[in-house]
Amino acid sequence: MPDSNPPLGTVIIVGGAGAMGRWAVRGIARLGTAEKLLIADIDVSRAQQLADEVGGPCVPVRLDATDPAALREAFAECDVVLNTMGPFSKFAQPIVEAAVDAGCDYLDIDDDWESTVEAFDLHARARDKGLFVVKGIGGSPGISNLSAALVARRLDKVTEIFTGWSMRGAVLEEEPAYPSTGGAGAAVEHWLIQISGSIRAYRDGAEKDVEPIAPVDLLYPGKGQVQAFTVGHPEAITLPRYFPTIVSSTNLTSGPAWLFEHARGIAADYDAGRVTLAEGASRLEDMPGPPADAPRTRDPLAQVWALARGERDGKPLAISVEPASMPPGKMGGGTGAALAVGLELLRRGRISEPGVHAPEGVIDPHDFFSVLLEFVEPSVASVEDLLIIHEGPVG
Repeated sequence: MPDSNPPLGTVIIVGGAGAMGRWAVRGIARLGTAEKLLIADIDVSRAQQLADEVGGPCVPVRLDATDPAALREAFAECDVVLNTMGPFSKFAQPIVEAAVDAGCDYLDIDDDWESTVEAFDLHARARDKGLFVVKGIGGSPGISNLSAALVARRLDKVTEIFTGWSMRGAVLEEEPAYPSTGGAGAAVEHWLIQISGSIRAYRDGAEKDVEPIAPVDLLYPGKGQVQAFTVGHPEAITLPRYFPTIVSSTNLTSGPAWLFEHARGIAADYDAGRVTLAEGASRLEDMPGPPADAPRTRDPLAQVWALARGERDGKPLAISVEPASMPPGKMGGGTGAALAVGLELLRRGRISEPGVHAPEGVIDPHDFFSVLLEFVEPSVASVEDLLIIHEGPVG
């Protein structure tokens, strides 16, 4: 894949000094993607600290993401806007609108299905301006979508897609140099939102609201029978946009059953108004240990994975895929690296068409994983070595 294009001009990353943004900044600097990388954060001292750590193209700037005028002023001299500022239910739409208004390409790590749906309303405006807007290029969504697209294309007809992520990977790696500033954080608040009320999935060829934290049993090629739980995420509703034969699409998360039982109770309290979002997220973050009688079994599912079902040569077939290695840094590392890869593919001219798209609509999976190889540990030599793919019967 050619990579001789010059670096992008000025890139601004909103929330760049945060737990996700820091890893993206490091990845972008490592790849040499941008001439100038503005680390935009309300905490300019943290942005300065990160700029001092990473060096290269990094410049700290103070930005209040709740101020629409400040967003437009900050984006006016930029070529690309990156957004790592959660919760996306609050911040995604104002930031992407400001980016499009300013004439900037835009990528984010949005893992909220509601704000993803809302962003598609900007498609015509972005397309007409020739802007590339990629929603949700992180770990999940992002690595998950592109994994699903890769195996879906191995089928003559894909009818079902499952994307998923393990709770053991959905944690932030502590960085002593960047201590927590208090509170449960946007990632935990997001999780509570996505396991409460109803969530959006795809059933019988149409979007449908379904129950969160519902157990789903799967026959997973290469692993056998596994169980995971429904959770709200964009993959479930973006993949059918690009694979029109899909009749069912679901995003799942996996881990010990006792954890989801506890989470279900917190979600019920939040739905009933007995706790605020912040209070519920704090309870989720402070989970008790497993009950004494809980099975001591390890979750067989990978940190990120996908499963496609359909037909090949007229016969039913299921195909699973998961990375053998992931970037270091747990959730922040995987998410930040994926965003850095997305930006690098934009630099290389490998994002295929303007407008608002999910990653699977405009990025070739092989292109994506070829660059992700730069980050994974333990390192592997090729995309074929990176991705573990199994075929088996449809359960």
